[in-house]
Amino acid sequence: MYRVCKGVKVCYRYDKSDESDEAVVFLHGWGTDMSAFAGAVRAMKNSGKNVLALDFPGFGKSDKPPSDWGVYDYAACTDELITSLGIKRAVLVGHSFGGRICLILSARSYAEKLVLVSAAGLKPRFNLIKWFKIRWYKLKKRLGIAYPKGGSGDYRALDKSMRSVFVRVVNTHLDKTLDSVSQPTLIVWGKSDKETPLYMAKRFRRKIRDSALILLGGGHFAYAYRSEKFHAVLRAFVLGP
Repeated sequence: MYRVCKGVKVCYRYDKSDESDEAVVFLHGWGTDMSAFAGAVRAMKNSGKNVLALDFPGFGKSDKPPSDWGVYDYAACTDELITSLGIKRAVLVGHSFGGRICLILSARSYAEKLVLVSAAGLKPRFNLIKWFKIRWYKLKKRLGIAYPKGGSGDYRALDKSMRSVFVRVVNTHLDKTLDSVSQPTLIVWGKSDKETPLYMAKRFRRKIRDSALILLGGGHFAYAYRSEKFHAVLRAFVLGP
């Protein structure tokens, strides 16, 4: 199904098990699409929950966003989709980039619980080696020296218009939102995550008052590789005692 949100055609799937206004909303990471959460979606549907999943603009079957978009535009687009479908009580489940959207939407009245899965959005620790590499890349770019491997894999995989969006997204830090997150929050992380290192999970745990941290074996996509454990803790958190 498609719906235009914030001027962009968005592909989504809304599976309803009942006529309630509750739903579990799955928000995928950068560079993937709604299929990344396919197993978890099935687990929630089999538990009798209404489930919404979408392709963020620029990914999957959704149209590309304008080149001046940033993370708050993605959040506004997602918010428009959720409210247009009549969802008034939601558990927001976000992986990586999707976790950024969860943090912003935590201010919305329908957000009853959050699940942050290897979530992005926090300012990284200072790393001298990484700083030097960035400065060296920028210097070569300014001098017009070809440097095809510059930037992250996510950056290099994008076309020119989406690269500007990506840069804007990764340079928006949401640390200041954590003190205002009041919802019960489940933090799920891969012990060996290199993309969003474990210290970020611990920072989320310290700053979000009503939160719990569950560690899985594996890296940034541990929720997929350790799917049985992830589905079990997700089910327990969503359904409650």
